[in-house]
Amino acid sequence: MLLKFINSNKAGLQMLILILAILLWLHTLIEPVIPASWDNALAGPLGRLLLDPLSARPGLSALIAMIIVIFYGLLLNQLNNEYALLKTRSQLPQLFFILVAGTLLPLHFLSPALMASFFVILLIYRLFKSYKKDRLIFNFLDAGILLAIAVIIYIPFVILLPLFFITLVLFRNTVWQEWTYPWIGFCIPFLFWGTYLFMTEQPLSLMMHEFHRVFAVPGTNPDYPLMQLVFYAYLALLVLIGSIFMIRTIGIRNIQSRAFFIFFLWLFILSIITVLLIPSVKHEMIYVGGISVAILLSNYFASCSNTRMNNLLLLLLAAGIILIIIHEWFDLFPASL
Repeated sequence: MLLKFINSNKAGLQMLILILAILLWLHTLIEPVIPASWDNALAGPLGRLLLDPLSARPGLSALIAMIIVIFYGLLLNQLNNEYALLKTRSQLPQLFFILVAGTLLPLHFLSPALMASFFVILLIYRLFKSYKKDRLIFNFLDAGILLAIAVIIYIPFVILLPLFFITLVLFRNTVWQEWTYPWIGFCIPFLFWGTYLFMTEQPLSLMMHEFHRVFAVPGTNPDYPLMQLVFYAYLALLVLIGSIFMIRTIGIRNIQSRAFFIFFLWLFILSIITVLLIPSVKHEMIYVGGISVAILLSNYFASCSNTRMNNLLLLLLAAGIILIIIHEWFDLFPASL
C-alpha cells in the first residue's frame, strides 16, 4: 500500500522524490515567467548582491531553486537521522518539504527567503546540538551569527530572534553567559556591514533604513491559482490531523523529542507572526514554516496505522499533486477565486 511504500527507505523512493521535484518545476523550467507578485523588495543588501546577477535569467533561477529545495529536504532527512525525530530513518521530511515548497508557482524561483533559509536550517542544527550539554557551549554564538546572515539576506527573518530564548528555556540549564551569546553573535555580521558602510563613506543610517523600508512596504494580495489554494487547504487539513495526533502521542515520547517538537511548533508560530507583522510578507515564509510542516506530517505518516483512511489521505494528496502539474500545462481549472 501507499503508506507502506513511502515509509520505506529504498532507493526507489528517493528516485520518485527527485522525479516529483522535476515534474513540479518542469513547466517553469521550460517557460520561466516570473509572476508579478515575485520581487526582491524584502531582500537585504547581501540578498540583492547574490540575486541581482540572476534577475534577467529566470530559467537559471528556477533550476537553482529546485536544486536548493531538494538539498534542503536532504538536510531535513539528515536532521531526523541524527536526532531520531521520527520512529525510523526516513525520507519523508524531504518529500513533504518539496511538496510544501514546490506546489506554489512563485516559490519556483530563487528568492532571498529561499537563500536565507539555508542559514535557518544550519541554525537549527547548532541549536539542537546544544540540548542538555553539561558544559558551557558556544552554539548560541554561532546561531546568532547564522541568523544575522539570514537577516542580511532576507530582512523579515529578524522576527525569528525570539527563537534563541525559547531554545534556551527548552534545551539549557540556567547559564547566564549563554543568554548573552545570541546577541553577541547576532551583532558580529552587522559590525562587518557597518564597517563596509564606513569604509565606502556611506551613512550608517542605511542599516536602519533597510529595516524601516521592509516594514513600510505596503502589502499586496497575490492572485494564486484556485487549484493551488485547494491543495494548500488540504495540506492545512493534514496539518490539523497531524497536530491532533502529536498532542495525543507526545506524552509517550522521550523528553528530548518533546523539546524538539515544541521547538518546531514555535518556529511555525514565528513564521505566522512574521506574516502578520510585516504586511508585504506572503508566501516566502513557507520555506521556514514548511520545515515545521514537513516534520509534523512526516511524524504522522511515519507513526500512524496502516489503515485505509490513512492510505486514502495519501492518495488524495497524490491526486492533488497530479492535478496541479496538469493544471500548469493545460489550465484545466479556474485561474482564481
